[in-house]
Amino acid sequence: MTEPDGVVSSGTVRSRQVSAELRRLRRTAGFTSVQVARELGMSQSKISRIETGRCGLELEEVVLLLGHYSCPRGKRTEIIDLVRKAADPGLIESHVGRLPDQWQAFIEHEARATALWSYQPLWIPGLLQTADYARAVIAGANERPLPEKDVETRVAARLARQAILRRPLPPELHFLLFEPALRVPVGGRQVLGTQLWHLAQIARRPRVHIRVVPLAVGAHPGLEGPFVIMAFEASPTLVHLENRVLSAFLEKEGEIASYRLAWDRIAAKALSAERSVEVIRRVAAQLTSRTEE
Repeated sequence: MTEPDGVVSSGTVRSRQVSAELRRLRRTAGFTSVQVARELGMSQSKISRIETGRCGLELEEVVLLLGHYSCPRGKRTEIIDLVRKAADPGLIESHVGRLPDQWQAFIEHEARATALWSYQPLWIPGLLQTADYARAVIAGANERPLPEKDVETRVAARLARQAILRRPLPPELHFLLFEPALRVPVGGRQVLGTQLWHLAQIARRPRVHIRVVPLAVGAHPGLEGPFVIMAFEASPTLVHLENRVLSAFLEKEGEIASYRLAWDRIAAKALSAERSVEVIRRVAAQLTSRTEE
C-alpha cells in the first residue's frame, strides 16, 4: 500500500523487481554503492536498503538513480511504471521477444529464496539440468530457430543459476517431477540418460529433495501445469508461473495458499525420495550403457 509520505511500501513483487533492476544497473554502470552514495548525497546504507528491498521506494530517488546510471529511456519508463504500480499485488507480463529479460527477474528471486518448491510435469527443472540437456530444451522448445550464439548464452545463464547448489548453506530445494519428465527424449536417449544419472547424483545432496510422481496415479492438480513456490527470509512468498508468452508472479495470500495445497496434494501421490532415485536410475540405465553411477 502507499504510505502518506509518498513512499511505496517494500515487499511487493514489483518493488522487489525494481530493487533488483537498480542493483543490476549500478553494477553494469561500474559503480560501487559507496560511490553512488557519495556522488548523490545519500548514505551507503540507504543505497543498500533500496537495492535489497528493505525500505520503501520513493519515485524521486528512483528517478535520480536511473539518471545517474544512464538508464536507457525504454527501461527507465518500465521501471518508473513498476514503482508507480508497486503497491498492486502480483505481476503478469508478456515476454514475447524479450524472454531473457523475464528470465532475469525470475533468476533474481530464485537467487534470494531461502526455500523453493518446484513442480515440473514434462522436463527436468533448470536448476538440475546438464549443459547438453539445457541446450536441447532451449533449442527445441523455442517456436523459432535460435542462432547458436543465443542458445549458448541462454545455456550459460541457466548453468550459472546452479551456483546456489554450491553455496555453503544452499536453500532448501524441493522438486516434484511427473514421470513423463523422465521419459520425454529431450536431446535423444544418450542426453536424457546422462541427465538422469546427473539427477540421481544431485538427489544425494542434503538440502535437495527430488521425488517422482508416477504416471499411474492418474489425475492430480499437477496436470494443470508447472509452478514454482519461493519463500524468502524477510519478504512474502511468491508463486511463479510461465508459459510461451506470459510470465506471472503471484503474491496474494489466497493464491499462495491454493498452490501450497496443490503441492501437498501432488506430493501425497509422489514416491518417497529413496524410491524416486531408484526409478530415476532404472530409467537412466535403460537409456544408456551404464548400469550404475
